[in-house]
Amino acid sequence: MKDVAKRLQEIGPTISKICELSGAAGASIGVLHQNQVIHTAGFGFRDVAAKLAPDANTQYHIASLSKAFTGAAVSLLVHEKRVDWNDPISQLLPDFHHYDPTIKNDATLLDFLSHRTCLAQKSALWLQDGTQLLLGPKELLPTISYAELVHPLRSEWLYSNWGYCIAAEILERLTGKSWADFLAERVFAPLGLKRTSTERYPKGDNIAKSYQAFPDGTPSPVEPPALVAGSIMQGAAGVISSVSDLLIFYQALLKAWKDQAANNTTATPGLPLMDVRMSLTGHIPLEIGSSFEQFYGIGWAVSELPAPLGQIGTNGMFIPKMPVVGKGSKKRSVWHHNGSLVGFFSSVHILPDSDTAIIVLTNSLANNDCADWIGQLLLETVLDNSDKNDYVKLATESVAVYRSMWSELGPELDKARVPNTTAQPVKAYTGKYYNAIRNWFVEIEAVDNCLEFKFQGLSNQTHKLSHYHYDTFSWLLTAHESIERGRWPDLTASVYLFEFGAGRHGDITTLKWVHDWAVPAGEIFSSLPVQVGAEDQSVLGKKHYG
Repeated sequence: MKDVAKRLQEIGPTISKICELSGAAGASIGVLHQNQVIHTAGFGFRDVAAKLAPDANTQYHIASLSKAFTGAAVSLLVHEKRVDWNDPISQLLPDFHHYDPTIKNDATLLDFLSHRTCLAQKSALWLQDGTQLLLGPKELLPTISYAELVHPLRSEWLYSNWGYCIAAEILERLTGKSWADFLAERVFAPLGLKRTSTERYPKGDNIAKSYQAFPDGTPSPVEPPALVAGSIMQGAAGVISSVSDLLIFYQALLKAWKDQAANNTTATPGLPLMDVRMSLTGHIPLEIGSSFEQFYGIGWAVSELPAPLGQIGTNGMFIPKMPVVGKGSKKRSVWHHNGSLVGFFSSVHILPDSDTAIIVLTNSLANNDCADWIGQLLLETVLDNSDKNDYVKLATESVAVYRSMWSELGPELDKARVPNTTAQPVKAYTGKYYNAIRNWFVEIEAVDNCLEFKFQGLSNQTHKLSHYHYDTFSWLLTAHESIERGRWPDLTASVYLFEFGAGRHGDITTLKWVHDWAVPAGEIFSSLPVQVGAEDQSVLGKKHYG
Protein backbone atom coordinates (compact mmCIF):
# COMPACT_ATOMS: atom_id res chain seq x y z
CA MET A 1 0.00 0.00 0.00
CA LYS A 2 2.90 2.34 0.72
CA ASP A 3 4.08 1.89 -2.85
CA VAL A 4 0.65 2.93 -4.17
CA ALA A 5 0.56 5.99 -1.90
CA LYS A 6 4.06 6.95 -3.01
CA ARG A 7 3.13 6.66 -6.69
CA LEU A 8 0.07 8.82 -6.12
CA GLN A 9 2.16 11.45 -4.39
CA GLU A 10 4.68 11.46 -7.24
CA ILE A 11 2.11 12.29 -9.94
CA GLY A 12 1.11 15.57 -8.25
CA PRO A 13 3.08 17.66 -10.77
CA THR A 14 1.39 15.79 -13.63
CA ILE A 15 -2.04 16.58 -12.20
CA SER A 16 -1.05 20.24 -11.84
CA LYS A 17 0.07 20.24 -15.47
CA ILE A 18 -3.24 18.77 -16.67
CA CYS A 19 -5.14 21.42 -14.70
CA GLU A 20 -2.96 24.14 -16.20
CA LEU A 21 -3.38 22.85 -19.76
CA SER A 22 -7.12 22.45 -19.34
CA GLY A 23 -7.78 25.75 -17.66
CA ALA A 24 -9.14 24.21 -14.46
CA ALA A 25 -9.09 26.71 -11.60
CA GLY A 26 -8.90 24.08 -8.88
CA ALA A 27 -9.27 20.40 -8.09
CA SER A 28 -9.60 18.11 -5.08
CA ILE A 29 -8.74 14.42 -5.32
CA GLY A 30 -9.02 11.46 -2.99
CA VAL A 31 -8.09 7.78 -3.16
CA LEU A 32 -9.39 4.91 -1.05
CA HIS A 33 -7.36 1.71 -1.44
CA GLN A 34 -7.73 -1.58 0.39
CA ASN A 35 -10.48 0.08 2.39
CA GLN A 36 -8.25 2.89 3.65
CA VAL A 37 -7.93 6.51 2.58
CA ILE A 38 -4.32 6.64 1.38
CA HIS A 39 -4.19 9.94 -0.50
CA THR A 40 -5.95 13.29 -0.73
CA ALA A 41 -4.69 16.48 -2.33
CA GLY A 42 -5.79 19.87 -3.59
CA PHE A 43 -4.60 21.77 -6.64
CA GLY A 44 -5.01 25.36 -7.78
CA PHE A 45 -7.69 27.50 -6.19
CA ARG A 46 -11.22 27.04 -4.91
CA ASP A 47 -11.40 30.85 -5.00
CA VAL A 48 -9.14 32.37 -7.64
CA ALA A 49 -9.48 36.02 -6.56
CA ALA A 50 -8.72 35.24 -2.91
CA LYS A 51 -6.11 32.61 -3.87
CA LEU A 52 -7.65 30.04 -1.52
CA ALA A 53 -6.56 26.44 -2.08
CA PRO A 54 -9.04 23.52 -2.08
CA ASP A 55 -8.74 20.42 0.08
CA ALA A 56 -10.63 17.19 0.73
CA ASN A 57 -13.37 19.08 2.61
CA THR A 58 -14.02 21.67 -0.09
CA GLN A 59 -17.59 21.41 -1.36
CA TYR A 60 -18.25 21.20 -5.10
CA HIS A 61 -21.34 20.69 -7.22
CA ILE A 62 -20.82 17.06 -8.24
CA ALA A 63 -23.19 17.13 -11.24
CA SER A 64 -24.12 13.65 -12.49
CA LEU A 65 -22.32 11.89 -9.64
CA SER A 66 -25.61 12.84 -7.96
CA LYS A 67 -27.34 10.06 -9.87
CA ALA A 68 -25.87 7.42 -7.55
CA PHE A 69 -27.49 9.19 -4.60
CA THR A 70 -30.89 9.36 -6.30
CA GLY A 71 -30.51 5.69 -7.26
CA ALA A 72 -29.74 4.84 -3.63
CA ALA A 73 -32.87 6.71 -2.52
CA VAL A 74 -35.04 4.78 -4.96
CA SER A 75 -33.45 1.52 -3.79
CA LEU A 76 -34.75 2.25 -0.29
CA LEU A 77 -38.29 2.53 -1.68
CA VAL A 78 -37.89 -0.71 -3.62
CA HIS A 79 -36.62 -2.45 -0.47
CA GLU A 80 -39.70 -1.21 1.37
CA LYS A 81 -41.87 -2.55 -1.48
CA ARG A 82 -43.31 0.88 -2.18
CA VAL A 83 -42.19 0.64 -5.77
CA ASP A 84 -40.68 -1.96 -8.09
CA TRP A 85 -37.91 -1.47 -10.66
CA ASN A 86 -40.19 -2.88 -13.34
CA ASP A 87 -43.21 -0.73 -12.58
CA PRO A 88 -44.33 1.23 -15.67
CA ILE A 89 -43.86 4.96 -15.19
CA SER A 90 -47.46 5.56 -16.25
CA GLN A 91 -48.55 3.42 -13.28
CA LEU A 92 -46.42 5.42 -10.86
CA LEU A 93 -47.20 8.79 -12.43
CA PRO A 94 -50.70 8.73 -13.94
CA ASP A 95 -50.13 12.18 -15.47
CA PHE A 96 -47.28 10.84 -17.60
CA HIS A 97 -48.70 10.76 -21.13
CA HIS A 98 -46.00 10.19 -23.70
CA TYR A 99 -47.21 10.38 -27.29
CA ASP A 100 -45.59 7.02 -28.17
CA PRO A 101 -47.63 4.08 -26.82
CA THR A 102 -44.59 1.92 -26.11
CA ILE A 103 -43.11 4.60 -23.87
CA LYS A 104 -46.44 5.50 -22.29
CA ASN A 105 -47.49 1.92 -21.53
CA ASP A 106 -44.25 -0.06 -21.24
CA ALA A 107 -41.35 2.16 -20.16
CA THR A 108 -40.40 1.26 -16.59
CA LEU A 109 -38.56 2.91 -13.76
CA LEU A 110 -35.54 0.75 -14.61
CA ASP A 111 -35.71 1.84 -18.27
CA PHE A 112 -35.47 5.48 -17.25
CA LEU A 113 -32.71 4.97 -14.68
CA SER A 114 -30.54 2.90 -17.02
CA HIS A 115 -30.87 5.38 -19.92
CA ARG A 116 -32.54 2.90 -22.25
CA THR A 117 -35.78 4.72 -23.04
CA CYS A 118 -34.02 6.27 -26.07
CA LEU A 119 -35.80 9.59 -25.56
CA ALA A 120 -34.18 12.83 -26.75
CA GLN A 121 -32.38 14.89 -24.11
CA LYS A 122 -33.88 18.31 -24.93
CA SER A 123 -31.26 19.95 -22.72
CA ALA A 124 -31.55 23.19 -24.68
CA LEU A 125 -34.99 23.76 -23.23
CA TRP A 126 -33.87 23.98 -19.62
CA LEU A 127 -30.43 25.59 -19.92
CA GLN A 128 -29.14 28.40 -22.12
CA ASP A 129 -27.35 31.59 -21.01
CA GLY A 130 -25.98 31.49 -17.47
CA THR A 131 -27.06 28.96 -14.88
CA GLN A 132 -30.72 30.00 -14.67
CA LEU A 133 -33.05 27.11 -15.47
CA LEU A 134 -35.63 27.88 -18.15
CA LEU A 135 -38.16 25.28 -17.07
CA GLY A 136 -39.71 24.92 -13.64
CA PRO A 137 -40.35 21.60 -11.87
CA LYS A 138 -44.00 21.50 -12.92
CA GLU A 139 -42.87 21.25 -16.53
CA LEU A 140 -41.08 17.93 -15.92
CA LEU A 141 -43.76 15.48 -17.04
CA PRO A 142 -45.14 17.57 -19.92
CA THR A 143 -41.64 18.02 -21.33
CA ILE A 144 -40.68 14.36 -21.07
CA SER A 145 -44.05 13.37 -22.51
CA TYR A 146 -43.29 15.09 -25.80
CA ALA A 147 -39.56 14.21 -26.03
CA GLU A 148 -38.80 12.51 -29.35
CA LEU A 149 -38.26 8.76 -29.38
CA VAL A 150 -34.87 8.53 -31.10
CA HIS A 151 -34.64 4.72 -31.15
CA PRO A 152 -37.03 1.96 -30.11
CA LEU A 153 -37.41 1.42 -26.38
CA ARG A 154 -34.52 -0.61 -24.87
CA SER A 155 -32.70 -0.88 -28.21
CA GLU A 156 -29.75 1.38 -27.29
CA TRP A 157 -28.15 3.33 -24.46
CA LEU A 158 -28.91 7.04 -24.85
CA TYR A 159 -27.85 9.11 -21.87
CA SER A 160 -30.49 11.47 -20.53
CA ASN A 161 -31.01 13.35 -17.27
CA TRP A 162 -34.78 12.96 -17.38
CA GLY A 163 -34.88 9.50 -15.82
CA TYR A 164 -33.43 10.74 -12.56
CA CYS A 165 -35.75 13.74 -12.56
CA ILE A 166 -38.61 11.25 -12.94
CA ALA A 167 -37.22 9.21 -10.05
CA ALA A 168 -37.12 12.27 -7.79
CA GLU A 169 -40.75 13.04 -8.69
CA ILE A 170 -41.82 9.48 -7.87
CA LEU A 171 -39.95 9.59 -4.58
CA GLU A 172 -41.66 12.82 -3.55
CA ARG A 173 -45.13 11.55 -4.41
CA LEU A 174 -44.67 8.22 -2.63
CA THR A 175 -43.09 9.59 0.53
CA GLY A 176 -44.65 13.02 0.89
CA LYS A 177 -41.15 14.35 1.47
CA SER A 178 -39.03 16.47 -0.80
CA TRP A 179 -36.19 14.77 -2.65
CA ALA A 180 -33.75 16.88 -0.62
CA ASP A 181 -35.27 16.00 2.77
CA PHE A 182 -35.47 12.31 1.93
CA LEU A 183 -31.80 12.22 0.94
CA ALA A 184 -30.78 14.19 4.01
CA GLU A 185 -32.71 11.97 6.41
CA ARG A 186 -32.37 8.55 4.81
CA VAL A 187 -28.96 8.66 3.09
CA PHE A 188 -26.73 11.57 4.16
CA ALA A 189 -27.37 11.43 7.93
CA PRO A 190 -27.08 7.62 8.35
CA LEU A 191 -23.76 7.69 6.50
CA GLY A 192 -22.48 10.66 8.49
CA LEU A 193 -22.06 12.90 5.44
CA LYS A 194 -21.56 16.32 6.99
CA ARG A 195 -20.18 18.06 3.90
CA THR A 196 -22.99 17.01 1.55
CA SER A 197 -26.12 19.00 0.77
CA THR A 198 -28.56 19.93 -1.96
CA GLU A 199 -28.42 23.71 -1.47
CA ARG A 200 -27.17 26.01 -4.19
CA TYR A 201 -25.23 28.04 -1.62
CA PRO A 202 -24.09 25.66 1.16
CA LYS A 203 -23.35 27.12 4.59
CA GLY A 204 -19.72 27.56 5.54
CA ASP A 205 -16.68 29.03 3.87
CA ASN A 206 -14.85 26.07 2.31
CA ILE A 207 -16.90 26.21 -0.87
CA ALA A 208 -15.50 25.97 -4.39
CA LYS A 209 -16.46 28.94 -6.54
CA SER A 210 -17.42 28.10 -10.11
CA TYR A 211 -15.57 29.12 -13.28
CA GLN A 212 -15.39 28.66 -17.00
CA ALA A 213 -12.10 28.71 -18.85
CA PHE A 214 -11.50 30.99 -21.80
CA PRO A 215 -9.62 29.28 -24.66
CA ASP A 216 -6.32 30.57 -23.26
CA GLY A 217 -7.14 28.98 -19.88
CA THR A 218 -8.01 32.20 -18.05
CA PRO A 219 -10.80 31.53 -15.53
CA SER A 220 -14.09 33.41 -15.87
CA PRO A 221 -16.34 33.39 -12.77
CA VAL A 222 -19.91 32.10 -13.22
CA GLU A 223 -22.83 31.78 -10.86
CA PRO A 224 -23.13 28.34 -9.23
CA PRO A 225 -25.52 25.94 -10.96
CA ALA A 226 -29.22 26.17 -10.14
CA LEU A 227 -29.64 22.41 -10.54
CA VAL A 228 -30.31 21.88 -6.85
CA ALA A 229 -33.16 21.02 -4.49
CA GLY A 230 -36.52 22.06 -5.87
CA SER A 231 -35.36 22.43 -9.46
CA ILE A 232 -36.53 20.39 -12.42
CA MET A 233 -33.09 18.72 -12.58
CA GLN A 234 -32.62 18.01 -8.88
CA GLY A 235 -32.60 14.21 -9.14
CA ALA A 236 -30.05 14.21 -11.96
CA ALA A 237 -27.45 16.68 -10.73
CA GLY A 238 -28.55 18.35 -7.50
CA VAL A 239 -25.98 17.20 -4.93
CA ILE A 240 -23.09 19.26 -3.55
CA SER A 241 -20.39 17.29 -1.76
CA SER A 242 -16.70 16.96 -0.93
CA VAL A 243 -13.98 14.39 -1.51
CA SER A 244 -14.03 13.47 2.18
CA ASP A 245 -17.77 12.72 2.17
CA LEU A 246 -17.69 10.91 -1.17
CA LEU A 247 -14.94 8.64 0.15
CA ILE A 248 -17.30 7.69 2.98
CA PHE A 249 -20.16 7.10 0.56
CA TYR A 250 -18.13 4.93 -1.82
CA GLN A 251 -16.55 3.01 1.03
CA ALA A 252 -20.05 2.21 2.29
CA LEU A 253 -21.08 1.20 -1.23
CA LEU A 254 -18.18 -1.25 -1.44
CA LYS A 255 -19.04 -2.70 1.97
CA ALA A 256 -22.70 -3.12 1.04
CA TRP A 257 -21.86 -4.70 -2.31
CA LYS A 258 -19.53 -7.28 -0.76
CA ASP A 259 -21.92 -8.08 2.09
CA GLN A 260 -24.99 -8.41 -0.10
CA ALA A 261 -23.16 -10.51 -2.69
CA ALA A 262 -21.70 -12.83 -0.05
CA ASN A 263 -24.99 -13.30 1.79
CA ASN A 264 -27.32 -13.10 -1.21
CA THR A 265 -29.35 -10.36 0.40
CA THR A 266 -30.46 -6.85 -0.47
CA ALA A 267 -29.67 -5.11 2.81
CA THR A 268 -26.61 -4.58 4.97
CA PRO A 269 -27.07 -3.85 8.71
CA GLY A 270 -26.23 -0.26 9.56
CA LEU A 271 -26.13 1.00 5.98
CA PRO A 272 -28.88 2.80 3.99
CA LEU A 273 -27.71 1.25 0.71
CA MET A 274 -30.13 -1.42 -0.47
CA ASP A 275 -29.85 -3.88 -3.36
CA VAL A 276 -26.62 -2.34 -4.59
CA ARG A 277 -26.09 -5.27 -6.94
CA MET A 278 -29.07 -4.02 -8.93
CA SER A 279 -27.38 -0.63 -9.35
CA LEU A 280 -24.09 -2.28 -10.32
CA THR A 281 -25.56 -4.78 -12.77
CA GLY A 282 -25.39 -3.89 -16.44
CA HIS A 283 -28.88 -3.31 -17.82
CA ILE A 284 -27.91 -2.00 -21.26
CA PRO A 285 -24.61 -2.06 -23.21
CA LEU A 286 -22.95 1.34 -23.54
CA GLU A 287 -22.31 0.56 -27.18
CA ILE A 288 -24.12 -2.12 -29.18
CA GLY A 289 -21.62 -4.43 -30.90
CA SER A 290 -18.58 -3.22 -28.97
CA SER A 291 -15.83 -5.72 -28.25
CA PHE A 292 -15.54 -4.28 -24.74
CA GLU A 293 -17.78 -5.38 -21.88
CA GLN A 294 -19.33 -2.10 -20.79
CA PHE A 295 -22.82 -1.51 -19.45
CA TYR A 296 -24.92 0.98 -17.55
CA GLY A 297 -26.59 0.03 -14.28
CA ILE A 298 -28.38 2.58 -12.08
CA GLY A 299 -26.28 5.68 -11.56
CA TRP A 300 -23.17 3.73 -12.55
CA ALA A 301 -21.36 2.55 -15.65
CA VAL A 302 -19.76 -0.88 -15.22
CA SER A 303 -16.81 -1.91 -17.38
CA GLU A 304 -14.29 -4.71 -17.51
CA LEU A 305 -10.74 -3.44 -17.82
CA PRO A 306 -8.82 -3.03 -20.03
CA ALA A 307 -11.35 -0.76 -21.73
CA PRO A 308 -11.91 2.85 -22.83
CA LEU A 309 -13.63 4.93 -20.16
CA GLY A 310 -15.18 8.39 -19.95
CA GLN A 311 -18.33 7.62 -21.95
CA ILE A 312 -20.32 9.93 -19.65
CA GLY A 313 -17.72 12.68 -19.84
CA THR A 314 -17.02 15.09 -22.67
CA ASN A 315 -13.51 14.13 -23.80
CA GLY A 316 -14.96 11.80 -26.43
CA MET A 317 -15.99 14.96 -28.31
CA PHE A 318 -12.35 15.93 -28.70
CA ILE A 319 -10.49 12.64 -29.04
CA PRO A 320 -11.30 10.48 -32.11
CA LYS A 321 -10.82 7.30 -30.12
CA MET A 322 -10.75 7.28 -26.34
CA PRO A 323 -7.67 5.48 -24.93
CA VAL A 324 -7.93 2.00 -23.49
CA VAL A 325 -7.34 2.17 -19.73
CA GLY A 326 -5.43 -0.59 -17.98
CA LYS A 327 -3.53 -2.01 -20.94
CA GLY A 328 -1.20 -4.72 -19.68
CA SER A 329 -3.18 -5.36 -16.49
CA LYS A 330 -5.40 -8.27 -15.55
CA LYS A 331 -9.12 -8.24 -16.28
CA ARG A 332 -11.05 -6.58 -13.50
CA SER A 333 -14.29 -4.69 -13.03
CA VAL A 334 -14.47 -0.92 -12.62
CA TRP A 335 -17.50 1.13 -11.67
CA HIS A 336 -17.30 4.64 -13.02
CA HIS A 337 -19.18 7.85 -13.76
CA ASN A 338 -18.57 11.43 -14.82
CA GLY A 339 -20.28 14.69 -14.01
CA SER A 340 -20.38 17.99 -15.88
CA LEU A 341 -22.10 21.31 -15.33
CA VAL A 342 -21.32 24.91 -16.20
CA GLY A 343 -18.62 25.52 -13.56
CA PHE A 344 -17.78 21.94 -12.59
CA PHE A 345 -16.39 18.62 -13.83
CA SER A 346 -16.15 15.47 -11.69
CA SER A 347 -15.29 11.79 -11.97
CA VAL A 348 -15.28 8.61 -9.91
CA HIS A 349 -13.64 5.22 -10.58
CA ILE A 350 -14.06 2.24 -8.24
CA LEU A 351 -12.18 -1.08 -8.32
CA PRO A 352 -14.27 -3.43 -6.17
CA ASP A 353 -11.66 -6.20 -6.04
CA SER A 354 -9.18 -3.97 -4.20
CA ASP A 355 -11.61 -1.71 -2.31
CA THR A 356 -10.37 1.25 -4.35
CA ALA A 357 -12.29 4.45 -4.97
CA ILE A 358 -10.84 7.41 -6.88
CA ILE A 359 -12.55 10.81 -6.78
CA VAL A 360 -11.79 13.98 -8.73
CA LEU A 361 -13.77 17.18 -8.23
CA THR A 362 -12.97 20.37 -10.17
CA ASN A 363 -14.54 23.83 -10.13
CA SER A 364 -14.26 24.77 -13.80
CA LEU A 365 -15.96 24.06 -17.07
CA ALA A 366 -12.51 23.78 -18.61
CA ASN A 367 -11.23 23.37 -22.17
CA ASN A 368 -11.57 19.62 -21.78
CA ASP A 369 -12.94 17.21 -19.20
CA CYS A 370 -9.88 17.46 -16.98
CA ALA A 371 -11.57 15.55 -14.13
CA ASP A 372 -11.87 12.57 -16.47
CA TRP A 373 -8.21 12.67 -17.55
CA ILE A 374 -7.04 13.08 -13.95
CA GLY A 375 -9.30 10.24 -12.79
CA GLN A 376 -7.96 7.90 -15.46
CA LEU A 377 -4.38 8.92 -14.57
CA LEU A 378 -5.02 8.11 -10.91
CA LEU A 379 -6.64 4.81 -11.87
CA GLU A 380 -3.66 3.69 -13.93
CA THR A 381 -1.33 4.85 -11.15
CA VAL A 382 -3.14 2.52 -8.75
CA LEU A 383 -3.22 -0.30 -11.31
CA ASP A 384 0.47 0.25 -12.12
CA ASN A 385 -0.18 -1.38 -15.50
CA SER A 386 2.73 -1.82 -17.87
CA ASP A 387 1.33 0.21 -20.77
CA LYS A 388 0.07 3.51 -19.36
CA ASN A 389 -1.51 6.32 -21.34
CA ASP A 390 0.10 9.74 -21.60
CA TYR A 391 -2.54 11.93 -20.00
CA VAL A 392 -0.61 15.16 -20.44
CA LYS A 393 -0.54 14.44 -24.16
CA LEU A 394 -4.23 13.59 -24.16
CA ALA A 395 -5.04 16.78 -22.28
CA THR A 396 -2.98 18.79 -24.75
CA GLU A 397 -4.64 17.17 -27.77
CA SER A 398 -8.16 17.53 -26.42
CA VAL A 399 -7.65 21.22 -25.62
CA ALA A 400 -6.33 21.82 -29.13
CA VAL A 401 -9.36 20.13 -30.69
CA TYR A 402 -11.74 22.03 -28.40
CA ARG A 403 -10.21 25.34 -29.52
CA SER A 404 -10.28 24.34 -33.17
CA MET A 405 -13.94 23.33 -32.94
CA TRP A 406 -14.79 26.88 -31.89
CA SER A 407 -12.74 28.38 -34.73
CA GLU A 408 -14.31 26.05 -37.30
CA LEU A 409 -17.94 26.95 -36.55
CA GLY A 410 -17.91 30.10 -38.67
CA PRO A 411 -16.25 28.52 -41.74
CA GLU A 412 -18.61 25.54 -41.47
CA LEU A 413 -21.64 27.81 -41.59
CA ASP A 414 -20.11 29.86 -44.41
CA LYS A 415 -19.55 26.72 -46.47
CA ALA A 416 -23.23 25.77 -46.31
CA ARG A 417 -24.53 29.30 -46.85
CA VAL A 418 -26.25 30.15 -50.14
CA PRO A 419 -24.98 33.62 -51.16
CA ASN A 420 -26.99 36.50 -52.56
CA THR A 421 -30.36 35.58 -51.10
CA THR A 422 -32.76 38.02 -49.52
CA ALA A 423 -34.96 37.94 -46.47
CA GLN A 424 -38.42 39.32 -45.87
CA PRO A 425 -38.90 42.55 -43.92
CA VAL A 426 -37.83 41.99 -40.32
CA LYS A 427 -41.36 42.41 -38.96
CA ALA A 428 -42.43 39.33 -40.91
CA TYR A 429 -40.43 37.17 -38.49
CA THR A 430 -41.46 38.76 -35.19
CA GLY A 431 -43.60 36.97 -32.65
CA LYS A 432 -43.44 34.14 -30.17
CA TYR A 433 -42.63 30.67 -31.47
CA TYR A 434 -43.83 27.93 -29.14
CA ASN A 435 -42.98 24.26 -28.84
CA ALA A 436 -45.73 21.68 -29.35
CA ILE A 437 -46.88 21.76 -25.72
CA ARG A 438 -46.52 25.55 -25.38
CA ASN A 439 -44.38 25.54 -22.25
CA TRP A 440 -41.31 26.97 -24.02
CA PHE A 441 -40.88 29.67 -26.62
CA VAL A 442 -38.47 31.87 -28.54
CA GLU A 443 -39.55 35.49 -28.79
CA ILE A 444 -38.41 37.30 -31.94
CA GLU A 445 -38.36 41.10 -31.87
CA ALA A 446 -37.42 43.85 -34.33
CA VAL A 447 -34.98 46.33 -32.80
CA ASP A 448 -33.61 49.16 -34.96
CA ASN A 449 -34.61 47.21 -38.08
CA CYS A 450 -32.65 44.17 -36.89
CA LEU A 451 -33.84 40.96 -35.31
CA GLU A 452 -33.22 39.86 -31.75
CA PHE A 453 -34.57 36.88 -29.86
CA LYS A 454 -35.12 35.93 -26.24
CA PHE A 455 -35.35 32.40 -24.89
CA GLN A 456 -38.57 32.22 -22.84
CA GLY A 457 -38.97 35.95 -23.41
CA LEU A 458 -36.30 36.71 -20.79
CA SER A 459 -34.19 39.84 -21.21
CA ASN A 460 -31.10 38.06 -19.86
CA GLN A 461 -31.47 35.46 -22.63
CA THR A 462 -31.26 37.96 -25.52
CA HIS A 463 -29.26 37.32 -28.71
CA LYS A 464 -28.95 39.13 -32.03
CA LEU A 465 -29.86 37.44 -35.29
CA SER A 466 -28.10 38.04 -38.60
CA HIS A 467 -29.38 36.97 -42.00
CA TYR A 468 -27.83 33.70 -43.15
CA HIS A 469 -29.74 32.85 -46.32
CA TYR A 470 -33.37 32.82 -47.47
CA ASP A 471 -35.50 32.72 -44.29
CA THR A 472 -32.70 31.36 -42.11
CA PHE A 473 -30.88 33.49 -39.54
CA SER A 474 -27.75 32.90 -37.47
CA TRP A 475 -26.85 33.76 -33.89
CA LEU A 476 -23.31 32.37 -33.96
CA LEU A 477 -21.19 33.11 -30.90
CA THR A 478 -17.45 33.13 -30.45
CA ALA A 479 -15.91 31.15 -27.62
CA HIS A 480 -15.38 34.36 -25.62
CA GLU A 481 -18.97 35.51 -26.14
CA SER A 482 -20.32 32.13 -25.08
CA ILE A 483 -18.16 32.01 -21.96
CA GLU A 484 -18.98 35.59 -20.98
CA ARG A 485 -22.65 34.56 -21.06
CA GLY A 486 -21.94 31.52 -18.88
CA ARG A 487 -23.17 29.08 -21.51
CA TRP A 488 -22.49 25.40 -21.94
CA PRO A 489 -20.27 25.31 -25.08
CA ASP A 490 -22.43 24.50 -28.11
CA LEU A 491 -19.94 23.23 -30.69
CA THR A 492 -22.37 22.11 -33.40
CA ALA A 493 -22.91 24.71 -36.12
CA SER A 494 -26.58 23.86 -36.69
CA VAL A 495 -27.42 24.95 -33.14
CA TYR A 496 -26.81 28.55 -34.19
CA LEU A 497 -29.38 28.59 -37.03
CA PHE A 498 -33.07 29.44 -36.89
CA GLU A 499 -34.91 28.46 -40.06
CA PHE A 500 -38.23 30.23 -40.43
CA GLY A 501 -41.03 28.69 -42.46
CA ALA A 502 -44.08 30.12 -44.19
CA GLY A 503 -47.67 28.98 -43.87
CA ARG A 504 -50.25 28.49 -46.61
CA HIS A 505 -50.72 32.19 -47.10
CA GLY A 506 -47.01 32.98 -47.28
CA ASP A 507 -46.72 34.48 -43.81
CA ILE A 508 -44.00 33.24 -41.44
CA THR A 509 -45.51 30.78 -38.96
CA THR A 510 -42.76 28.38 -37.88
CA LEU A 511 -39.20 28.31 -36.64
CA LYS A 512 -37.09 25.17 -36.99
CA TRP A 513 -34.20 24.72 -34.58
CA VAL A 514 -31.78 21.76 -34.56
CA HIS A 515 -30.81 21.89 -30.88
CA ASP A 516 -30.38 18.18 -30.09
CA TRP A 517 -27.74 16.13 -31.91
CA ALA A 518 -29.91 13.01 -31.61
CA VAL A 519 -32.77 14.72 -33.49
CA PRO A 520 -31.13 15.95 -36.72
CA ALA A 521 -34.48 16.91 -38.22
CA GLY A 522 -34.79 19.58 -35.55
CA GLU A 523 -37.79 20.81 -33.62
CA ILE A 524 -40.56 22.99 -35.02
CA PHE A 525 -41.79 25.96 -32.98
CA SER A 526 -45.03 27.62 -34.11
CA SER A 527 -45.77 31.31 -33.87
CA LEU A 528 -48.53 33.06 -32.04
CA PRO A 529 -49.28 36.81 -32.06
CA VAL A 530 -47.10 38.72 -29.60
CA GLN A 531 -50.23 39.99 -27.82
CA VAL A 532 -51.68 36.89 -26.18
CA GLY A 533 -53.85 36.11 -23.20
CA ALA A 534 -52.62 36.82 -19.70
CA GLU A 535 -52.08 33.16 -18.99
CA ASP A 536 -49.74 32.88 -21.99
CA GLN A 537 -47.55 35.91 -21.51
CA SER A 538 -45.00 34.05 -19.42
CA VAL A 539 -44.43 30.40 -18.65
CA LEU A 540 -42.06 31.52 -15.90
CA GLY A 541 -44.69 32.79 -13.51
CA LYS A 542 -45.33 31.76 -9.93
CA LYS A 543 -47.01 28.51 -10.83
CA HIS A 544 -43.73 27.36 -12.39
CA TYR A 545 -41.09 28.80 -10.10
CA GLY A 546 -42.90 29.33 -6.84
